[in-house]
Amino acid sequence: MITIATTPVKTYLSKSKIPGFDYVINPYIGCPHKCVYCYAEYMRKFTGHSEEWGDFLDVKECNIPLRPGKLFRTRVMLSSVTDPYNPYEKQYQLTRRLLEQLQRCQARVYILTKSALLLRDIDLFKQMPDCEVAFSFSSTDESFRQLAEPGASPVAERINALKVLHESGIKTAVMGAPLFPGISDWKEIIAQTHSFVSRYGFDGLNMRPAYQRKVLAFIEQHYPQTLPLYSALFLKDEPTDYWKKLGDEIQTYCQNRQIRAEIYFGSSRSYSGN
Repeated sequence: MITIATTPVKTYLSKSKIPGFDYVINPYIGCPHKCVYCYAEYMRKFTGHSEEWGDFLDVKECNIPLRPGKLFRTRVMLSSVTDPYNPYEKQYQLTRRLLEQLQRCQARVYILTKSALLLRDIDLFKQMPDCEVAFSFSSTDESFRQLAEPGASPVAERINALKVLHESGIKTAVMGAPLFPGISDWKEIIAQTHSFVSRYGFDGLNMRPAYQRKVLAFIEQHYPQTLPLYSALFLKDEPTDYWKKLGDEIQTYCQNRQIRAEIYFGSSRSYSGN
């Protein structure tokens, strides 16, 4: 059972700390997708909630509209610490109302989601001057999705959404992230989405202390054969070149196929392709 409440805020906008973006908008606090690896779980301590992360959702309320003069042609991301298309967006339509304002502001909007509900707003995307929609995948294995991302849209629905967006002339991207060592098949992510995608980003599993135990328990229960690898990568202080080798492999693969890709882990933080 999820706890839902409204919370007043002074503004929906936050100055972006993410390179390439001027502002970030997180319409909700919390995320019911309940991804086992969610890096935003640390925010729970700032919310006053006793519920576990994923078991509450605060719907932000702000009576001050977005200012066109401030946002004209700026780069705005939805979202960095929540999914703007969580299942309750269908009811509250907060993301849609914000997109309507961003469209009038002629902001350059980037959306990152795991939800096919996004297709509801394709009419708005078509009216935006420079809109890009990205879906994230850790795997194209639906059984992994059910275990690790139980509240997110099924893999097939996300891939179909990419197809619909692409055929509608909307710029699309895929984040292969986070990649789980020994589990994620990044080549399969590319194979199943390449026909509908302009570019890729790849990032590795970042085991922050706040959720390391939960992720390792998940690995032990469902993918025990990979435990030695996870122990070597995340529990030992010994240096490893695992992420550098993986980044180089992805980069070479994409360059040889003229696939636009950015690698965000290891020492391979670079752009490749055309």
